[in-house]
Amino acid sequence: MKVKELMTKNVLSVKKNISIRKLVKLLIEHSITGAPVVDDDGMLIGIVSSKDVIQAIDHLIRVHISIEEQQENKGKYNWVDGIMTRKVITVSEEDDIQDVFRMMIERKIHRVPVVRDGKPVGIISSQDACRLVSGLDELKLKK
Repeated sequence: MKVKELMTKNVLSVKKNISIRKLVKLLIEHSITGAPVVDDDGMLIGIVSSKDVIQAIDHLIRVHISIEEQQENKGKYNWVDGIMTRKVITVSEEDDIQDVFRMMIERKIHRVPVVRDGKPVGIISSQDACRLVSGLDELKLKK
């Protein structure tokens, strides 16, 4: 099976200059746990997840305890730009889904942007693996 057969095609992408508060609202509104980060031309420049948000919140809570740390990192953790992963693992629409899931397990990642010419055209997530397994179970029951 190819990635294009299972990927989510309508992907919510965000810009690096949005606040964490706005990011969280978008993630909740769309019932997702992460999103690709794109520049003004729609080119992939990073990825951000709810795990990144949790780590940022943890840091911001600790910042209130340490004035020095707050001055050193002023504002960094309040924006997607400060918390996103910049070295993003990507796949293409033609990649084999089994290889992609194996890679996700090995690298312990939950979502992989599907790109064409540097722009996200879809995403494969651990939820897609669950959907696939669910569909396979239904096929077995029908036989």
